[in-house]
Amino acid sequence: MDFAVVVAVAVLLGWFTFHRISAHVTDVTSLAGTSAWEVITSEGDLAGAGQGVGESLWRSAVNAVQQAFGALAVFTFVYHFLSLAVMSRTPGQALTALCVVRRGGGGRPGKGRFAVRAAVTTLVDVGWYALACCLLVEGEIVLSVLCWVVAIFFFAFNAGLALMGPRRSLADRLAGVTVIGAWHVRAALAWIGGAARWGSRTGA
Repeated sequence: MDFAVVVAVAVLLGWFTFHRISAHVTDVTSLAGTSAWEVITSEGDLAGAGQGVGESLWRSAVNAVQQAFGALAVFTFVYHFLSLAVMSRTPGQALTALCVVRRGGGGRPGKGRFAVRAAVTTLVDVGWYALACCLLVEGEIVLSVLCWVVAIFFFAFNAGLALMGPRRSLADRLAGVTVIGAWHVRAALAWIGGAARWGSRTGA
């Protein structure tokens, strides 16, 4: 479910960005004003004036795309961090009866650990790909390809960690947390409650 939410937001941002760019390109009044100003200040270099208008439109489109990818990364981080900080699990984990707890002690992790987990999750799931796409539209082909290679490496590495051994993802390991079945938490709370009631009866 968590992946589906991020994909849905990405689609909405893509739709919004497309219409934003289209509106800018088809804004005849603004475009005509810009073109006229470029011609007036061109000192007769009409080819240069036309190139300036084209570059202005292209820069606006690039900025819109980069802002969309930035918004997607921010949303992904906020979605994971707030879900963990409020419920100790994301909505997707809640549907599968999972819960994030501190590694070793099993207690509720602090907000700092949740922030680290959310940041690493965002970087692995969205961040590297978003950076690669932003570099691509900037014309930085080599850096973009390098980011794609790094993104694929981290995705494979993270998947390997999640599937082997203790099955803790890279985000879990760096944040010092682990994901367990929520029924374990409920069982522990029930046991503590039962022990407390037994102790009160014994004391009485």
